[in-house]
Amino acid sequence: MGKFSFFNHYQDLSSKEILVSYKGPMSDVIIYEISKELKNKLAQDPKSGKKVYSIFMELAQNIFFYSSEVSKIGDKEYRVGTIVITEDEEFYTLMAGNLVEKKWIPTLWDKCELINTLDREALRRLKFEQRINPNEDERSKGAGIGLIQIALTSAQPISVEFRDVDDKLSFFALAVNVKKNL
Repeated sequence: MGKFSFFNHYQDLSSKEILVSYKGPMSDVIIYEISKELKNKLAQDPKSGKKVYSIFMELAQNIFFYSSEVSKIGDKEYRVGTIVITEDEEFYTLMAGNLVEKKWIPTLWDKCELINTLDREALRRLKFEQRINPNEDERSKGAGIGLIQIALTSAQPISVEFRDVDDKLSFFALAVNVKKNL
């Protein structure tokens, strides 16, 4: 594996229109500040901006509740993740990533695959069913409803990727587009 080049990273980021790029502990204060800035940046595109804001909140909460990477600041522990929001002429693209225990990969993969096969009405039914009969695994705080909401809000497929980090953890990355100027 090659040595990390911050300059190359900077150049890569500079080649895209980036609205948000954050990697670090996800606290309620961080989520609030990023969301405030995001609202300001998307004020000129209110309908799409509302969708981007909603999806950002789902992604940030996913990291806040489920990331397996933890950072201790003072006497508090915060879960760590990355969120990047870019734009081009046609779409806003929201990307989020965080570490997850490998045992959750099949569940996350299957959930995303199912979501991508369903139309809007079927997604609504699935969301309703999840609320009535939530998945009772040890990690669930409504898990899955957020992914369904992302698909409903974006009206676009969800892309997922997993990369092994070590024998226990993988990096889980999720990306979704929102059409501009709705």
